[in-house]
Amino acid sequence: MTTEPTTGGDKLSAAEILLWQGRFRRNFVLVVGLGTISLKWAGVIASTSVVAASIGAHPALLIGLGMIVAYLAWNELFCASLRKSRSAGTVAVSAAVIADMVLLFGIMYVITPPEEYQRGLIISIFTVQLTQLYFGSRATAYNLLVVAMLHTLVVLAASEAGALAAPAEHLWDLALFLIGALLFAKLQGQMTTRLDRIVGVFERAQDGDFSVPYDESLDLMPDAITVVGRAYNRMRTHLETIVLTDPVSGCYNRRGFEQLTTREVSRAVRGQHPLSILAIDVDHFKRINDEFGHLTGDEVLREMGALLRETARLGDVVARIGGEEFEILAPDTQTDGAQILAERIHHAFETRPFASLGPERKITVSIGISSEAARNDQIAKTLMARADEALYVAKRNGRHRTEVWHPGMRAFDGTPPGRRSIERHALGHDEFPVT
Repeated sequence: MTTEPTTGGDKLSAAEILLWQGRFRRNFVLVVGLGTISLKWAGVIASTSVVAASIGAHPALLIGLGMIVAYLAWNELFCASLRKSRSAGTVAVSAAVIADMVLLFGIMYVITPPEEYQRGLIISIFTVQLTQLYFGSRATAYNLLVVAMLHTLVVLAASEAGALAAPAEHLWDLALFLIGALLFAKLQGQMTTRLDRIVGVFERAQDGDFSVPYDESLDLMPDAITVVGRAYNRMRTHLETIVLTDPVSGCYNRRGFEQLTTREVSRAVRGQHPLSILAIDVDHFKRINDEFGHLTGDEVLREMGALLRETARLGDVVARIGGEEFEILAPDTQTDGAQILAERIHHAFETRPFASLGPERKITVSIGISSEAARNDQIAKTLMARADEALYVAKRNGRHRTEVWHPGMRAFDGTPPGRRSIERHALGHDEFPVT
């Protein structure tokens, strides 16, 4: 029997659920139980139960009152135990179910006329709903088993006492109740499963992963959940653009780049395929901002992003990492292939005029390359750090060139490769601003 709610996300513990249900039980028993006893004591409604016929109406009602008081005391002790332990397992859930049903059918036998025993089944519907919704199908089956046993026991006891002429009719009521409750539990279980699916889709979206749509083909009986899923599917592409794309350059942003890199690395590791990363930086970009202003600088970045996407191959991932820094992930690409791609990028910048600057002003870039076969999930971080270091070497050696990382390369003495170290070193150097 599950002791956790089944609706995904940040799940509530069974103890938390039983605690709020304990408050609900207490209020329900106070209102319905004491209200029923009060009405029967005043003679507003009949109290000709099996017990009342034997010892009198008022003594039977006092027994019922004692059962309610005992149940309320048990409920308080039960909740106090849950608050202290902050945990609950199968035993606690089972105890709550048994206590509820024993009180319900015990009160019914003591104060309810035998011909009205179907009232117990009506009230049981609420407990079945709560059990199915918060504890799953196995707990619900257990609840129904307890209901069937206690209802049958009460009917047979009343029949044995001669107070019930047609017990088979009440047992037929029980059978109909069980059929209906099982159908409800099945439908509720399907709904919970579908809620889990849609919560899973939203959790992936929260992490920036919009690759999985809500599969409405699995909804055999479309309802409000299907409508929500369809709405998500309609917005999925738009949300992906907002969350994963840099609005200035039109390329992926850092989050989108990391997500797609993770996916490509996993694929490459399975097949031991090579990966290459190209770190690209605009030469003297600060001068553009100083001469033409930041609005023109943004326009240059927009044109640069479009140019890189056009020049990159199908399957390459182009991202703006920050400022004027871009990176390209080239799957299934060794060093030679990455160098060819870098040459194409240089050629594109040399031959393509930037409309925002005029035909006379040329833009050049420096590129650092790092390539290696994917052997583990950490390869992307390693390649990015190496490509960054090769990029800095390219800028130090005159810019407008490509450098390929090799073992022993150091952009500056005594500092290991990596973007943070490069950025720390670059502080105060206008030609390589930190973004």
